[in-house]
Amino acid sequence: MEKLAENFSFSGMTNREHAIFEVGIKLAALFHQLIGAPIKNDDEVMKKIADGLKESISCQPYVKRVDCEIKKMKEGMTQTYTKQHEFDYTYIQGRNLVAEVEVQYEDWIAIGKVEWISDLNYPLMYVKEVKQV
Repeated sequence: MEKLAENFSFSGMTNREHAIFEVGIKLAALFHQLIGAPIKNDDEVMKKIADGLKESISCQPYVKRVDCEIKKMKEGMTQTYTKQHEFDYTYIQGRNLVAEVEVQYEDWIAIGKVEWISDLNYPLMYVKEVKQV
């Protein structure tokens, strides 16, 4: 299947570069699909949403593995998650999302991760590992 889109990529792109590109696209799709989604601060609800997202990202080309966790909001985070009234609800933020995606393009595997980095005060997406198989 990889050959179907080959003519649309930069001709000088290596398989390694393509694997890295693909993992970046998958992480961005995963992250931006969830951020801001209303959610109940409940372990079971968060697991169901994370599992659904794993299935969604897993069906995309080149994806070999997706791990996703939505963490319960805790004290010290930017929003309290105790429902105060009927119009009060919680939502997913970069602070409580941790995900890792593994893709394989030809003979290269790229693993990317998104997680909250407290020192940066930012949900960082980064390439965790690249290896030839």
